[in-house]
Amino acid sequence: MKLRFMTYNIQHGINYHRQKELEQQGGEWQEPVDLKLMAEAIRSQDPDIVGLNEIYGAGPSPAFAAQAEQLAAMLGYHCYFASALRLGGNPYGNAILSRFPILEAKTVGIPDPPVQDEDTYYETRCVLQARFAEGFTVLISHFGLARAEAKNAVETVLSLVREEKGPVVVMGDFNLEPDSPILEPLFTELTDTASLLPSPLKTWPSDEPGQKIDYIFVRGAKALEAGIPPIEASDHRPHTALIEI
Repeated sequence: MKLRFMTYNIQHGINYHRQKELEQQGGEWQEPVDLKLMAEAIRSQDPDIVGLNEIYGAGPSPAFAAQAEQLAAMLGYHCYFASALRLGGNPYGNAILSRFPILEAKTVGIPDPPVQDEDTYYETRCVLQARFAEGFTVLISHFGLARAEAKNAVETVLSLVREEKGPVVVMGDFNLEPDSPILEPLFTELTDTASLLPSPLKTWPSDEPGQKIDYIFVRGAKALEAGIPPIEASDHRPHTALIEI
């Protein structure tokens, strides 16, 4: 079975170019949320399974209500939302969209570092684990900016991978470039689909990408193709891969 996977940090649906225009005009901070634009970006790649980062669940703020469910309704997909924390009262985290029914899904918390001793932004993170009747598992995460957070994320992801007997796809925004020693355990135990790209491509920022921080890894499956489409809807470009399960 060949499936097209896509990982996409949608920055809770902010229209990246519109936000830049507003910033240039000055004035108060605004968030021009445009989920239809994000749905169009996803639809253009015709994926079977999509991992989403930086997405809001239903809560008191109507501007960010149930974004995974809204996108799933627009695209005709099944979905599951994994909340890592609450921002502005609304749950916030990762999500999966799938053409296939999701057999089982859960949210696995990534431990926070006991001491915050780095000069950076800290945020509680999680891993979305979704199993499918077809025999494969998908893990989706968004790693923290602090080194200690990222190390905990790698350990959590690998512990979940090792529990699985069948094929596993791991994807998300890991906030680190491929040469980071923190990611080395992932490269050791998993296959990076980006190795199939004809030349190194970056994913952030979407208009002038200078960093490769979004990934799709596999174990027990074969990556056939990989791509980073030049889409400038969110501040990230999506990363796609055709995988034979």
